[in-house]
Amino acid sequence: MTLDPNAALWRALLGSPSSPRRLGAAAGAGLFGATGLFAFASHALFDAIPEAFLWLFVLLGALLAVGAAYAGSGVLVSSALVFGPVYGPVTCYAWLISTREAAPVAFMLSFYGHGAPALWAPVAVVLVAVSYALGALGRQVVNRPERQ
Repeated sequence: MTLDPNAALWRALLGSPSSPRRLGAAAGAGLFGATGLFAFASHALFDAIPEAFLWLFVLLGALLAVGAAYAGSGVLVSSALVFGPVYGPVTCYAWLISTREAAPVAFMLSFYGHGAPALWAPVAVVLVAVSYALGALGRQVVNRPERQ
């Protein structure tokens, strides 16, 4: 069996043709919107930032990315599932910061403050890589030729 390197690259990026790509992309967009609305509502109603709940959404996105990679989706779907809940609240808080005169500097793993998008970028990239690797490795272990 000869493998075309271009086809293998496209399959890694986009997933297999039978994979639930649309569902994964929609879930990533939904997580982006849900976490952004959650952050906006909590900030507007309580003037507090419930970062523990937002971290749970990030963890949920990473677990969904593992499941999507196991199902045969590509790196782009895994990226959407991880980056959605990370940058939903970051985008909301960046908008809130832009409407105020001053805001604090963001701490590591904080969604609020100046520099939060730059602080979350490497964390999100590592989460995507680990999630996709775990899902793809799990698929390879389960689909071994010895088991068939």
